Amino acid sequence: MTEEPTSNLTLAEQQLAQPVRTLKALLRHYAEGYRNFSGSDLRGVTMNIIDKEIKYLDLSEIILKESNLQAINCSRSELKVNLTGVDFSNCNLKGANLSGCTLDQCNFSNSDLRRANFNQSSCRGSDFIQAMLQGIDNSQYADFTASNFTGSNLRSLSLAGSFPHANFRGCNFQKATLHHFNSEGADFSDADLRGLQLGTSATIRYSYYNHKTKFSENFDPIANGMELLKDESDSED
Repeated sequence: MTEEPTSNLTLAEQQLAQPVRTLKALLRHYAEGYRNFSGSDLRGVTMNIIDKEIKYLDLSEIILKESNLQAINCSRSELKVNLTGVDFSNCNLKGANLSGCTLDQCNFSNSDLRRANFNQSSCRGSDFIQAMLQGIDNSQYADFTASNFTGSNLRSLSLAGSFPHANFRGCNFQKATLHHFNSEGADFSDADLRGLQLGTSATIRYSYYNHKTKFSENFDPIANGMELLKDESDSED
């Protein structure tokens, strides 16, 4: 059963009275005009029910905040899944397979993304603020251009992909390893980069740091092409 439209909320804004538990139910309500699926339980859902003749699935702009999406599999050969603008905040996405998906301008803030697969996905302009990212798989090219990782724990991670103009303010990169990594224009202010390892095809050239960015004693940010940002507090001293 679904809630009746009210004068205050559009159909797209209304939350369903019962949480969605199957992809079939989500697709049916999406077709009816609903977009708010907060609190859904879609653990282990796959794209297998989608007709193999269908090559493109549009689920853009839906709201899934506080949902259990553990081990959800949105990847299937010859099926392009568009999840642009989806609200995944405060979700359990542990072990989710999001490879090959379009995830631009999504909100993953405060979500559990441990061991999630982002291979060959596009996450341009998405928020990962304080997300749990331990063990994520992006070993194959993924695009995180202008994404926001403020305050996230990236300790000991192996990261690959395109990160130009990303926001890494306050992130923990201790003992992380960067492979096939490009962060031109990214902001590492207040970040902890102690023990950071750069692979042969990784570069942080033309990215930014400030006086609060922490480096290993043998790491020279200027020699690595980074540029110092002056904080507002510097001018007050």
